Amino acid sequence: MIYPDFISRDETHRVIADAKYKPIENIGNRDYLQVLAYMFRFDAKSGYYLYPEAEDAADLRLRMNRGSTYEDNVLPRDDISVIKHGLKIPVDAECYESFVERVKTREQEFVKTFTEMQ
Repeated sequence: MIYPDFISRDETHRVIADAKYKPIENIGNRDYLQVLAYMFRFDAKSGYYLYPEAEDAADLRLRMNRGSTYEDNVLPRDDISVIKHGLKIPVDAECYESFVERVKTREQEFVKTFTEMQ
């Protein structure tokens, strides 16, 4: 049995999320296939990769394609996507206490993204 790190309770608009504890540039083909397998398994149209982010990168939305290159009719689908969403980790804190406070703020920003969806 396979399970992602998060499965929403909303059966109508199911969301899947899987945490990757590695930099965004190290998230590759197997990782995409894993989240897509979770999405397929739980009939979800939205998936998220959650990862630690040292820089201030914007979310990256990847859309599922339809069609085939053989028939030259490949188009992105609007109904199925995976979003890479990072938890911004402070890298320039002056001391441990400052780091902890900044992480708390970043965690609140991170969670806010998902609570605003509902």
